[in-house]
Amino acid sequence: MFFYPADFTFVCPTELKDLQKRIAEFDAMEDVEVVVASTDTVFSHKAWVQSEGLVKGLSFPMLSDRNTFISRYFGILNEET
Repeated sequence: MFFYPADFTFVCPTELKDLQKRIAEFDAMEDVEVVVASTDTVFSHKAWVQSEGLVKGLSFPMLSDRNTFISRYFGILNEET
């Protein structure tokens, strides 16, 4: 599980592109699947992928944690921002 702050931010597309470059390493592991998540909506994810060249063609799913349940569970939600 890879959490990132938000779609349409300047740092996130480069991080996701770098993760994509190493996806074969994760695919080679047994019982491992990469999933990325932010608190953006699925509609935001779709618009971002369609408009940001660096995140086009990602081979892993993008999860919408809009209700913040997952990010709270893992203790990474920043309540202030």
